[in-house]
Amino acid sequence: MSKKLIISLLTLLCLAPHLGCEAMLCAQSAAEQRFRYYDHITFYDVYAGTVNAADHPTPEGILRLNNSRLTTLLPAADLDQMGDTLRLEVTITALCDNYDRIGSVDLVLMSKDSVDYNDGRHGSYSGRLGNTAPDIQRIEVARFITPFMDKNKGVDVPYSWDISFLSPLLHDRALRDTMNLWLEFHLEGVPYAANTQISGCSGRNDVFAGTLDVVSTGCYSPTDGGQLTLPLVYERYINLRNTDEAGTTVAHYQVHLDEPMDDALFLMINSNHGSNSGGEEYNRRLHYVWVNEWMAEVFRPGRSSCEPFRQYNTQSNGIYGGSAKSDDSWQSFSNWCPGDVIDNHLIRLGSIPAGDYDFRLLVPDAVFADGQGYFPFSLTFFGRRGSSFVGIEPIAVQTDSQVRWQGNTLQVDSNRPIRHWTLLNAAGQRLIVQPGSVSEINMSHYPSGVYILLLLMDDESTEVHKFFRP
Repeated sequence: MSKKLIISLLTLLCLAPHLGCEAMLCAQSAAEQRFRYYDHITFYDVYAGTVNAADHPTPEGILRLNNSRLTTLLPAADLDQMGDTLRLEVTITALCDNYDRIGSVDLVLMSKDSVDYNDGRHGSYSGRLGNTAPDIQRIEVARFITPFMDKNKGVDVPYSWDISFLSPLLHDRALRDTMNLWLEFHLEGVPYAANTQISGCSGRNDVFAGTLDVVSTGCYSPTDGGQLTLPLVYERYINLRNTDEAGTTVAHYQVHLDEPMDDALFLMINSNHGSNSGGEEYNRRLHYVWVNEWMAEVFRPGRSSCEPFRQYNTQSNGIYGGSAKSDDSWQSFSNWCPGDVIDNHLIRLGSIPAGDYDFRLLVPDAVFADGQGYFPFSLTFFGRRGSSFVGIEPIAVQTDSQVRWQGNTLQVDSNRPIRHWTLLNAAGQRLIVQPGSVSEINMSHYPSGVYILLLLMDDESTEVHKFFRP
């Protein structure tokens, strides 16, 4: 008996709840299942007019919004079968673009009253603006960078993300009663260099081909209360001209909760761009994530090395050069690797009470040389209703270092080598940066209050110590 027939029979049995359909569907979906939504779909020149549908048809069920963005409706039957462990897999093949480009996978929540994205009431589609109407909500789920590729060298580039955090949303019956869920595939390519540099690309405007799968394992167990999903911003271009605090680089968003939440989290996606001399693309900056008065994360973008992705860069380029680079070399300039994913940052809050939550991303050292560059920034809040929250539990942070007072001096001892440390005030403003060889801080000239000591270790990990200066 075929897999599709088994699923159809189980679905029919679900019309009679007393037969225990949830258990049967769970047993069927526990094994790995692969849902393919795009199969070698073609993207075209992002700056050209949208290709003619008659000459460039898409498979049934796929709508081309423009040359760089396609969408497809997620069937209810697929959503019902998805488990609690989800993996997103994307494969990109070069056509006639030989440069590094940015792409994403987005989940769109659209009112069932809407026919499609361009039904006459929404106006023209705009991928940059995020939401084209109040009944369209866009969530960036994953972001990636293509390698420098020569299509004649036949390399497929794989990308993978854990997107299990979406499982409660996909199973939210109350949401699905009013909203359709669409999965967008987005990749911005330009053929102009390849038209002259790559054999067989003269006069062509097809830039990449892409395949997209969602791989599911396990069973999802519904919970009482339903899911709260708040798409806060989609690919807002942050820089010193577009910031929430004048004179520095800050993205600031607020969430008000009327009820407590379980499994609360923020999904943040951010990457650094600006390829001019001294541009942000080539400078690793410390990024600080605050939720209210809690410093939730501190990180520097970038891998320890981009060498694992050299194999996909089949077109010569100035990033990889002609020979392997040391880890120190990559870490001196690389914020991301052509051929790699951009990390999803999941800021997990756990069980939280009702109230107001301020989210801030601060990149105080960003310069944006010559007024160029930007950080595409996306943020979504997720939470589960029906919380039994009764109080706040302290957050336990395991560290390898000790921070203690000796008079007006703060002393730092660590079992691991410290590269350098940074002292911040409670607002996240940098006060001092010292090499790790300095183990004491004279605090006598600083006022009483809360301070943050950030330790960057030689292995690129960080420790955060919050303390009160009496």
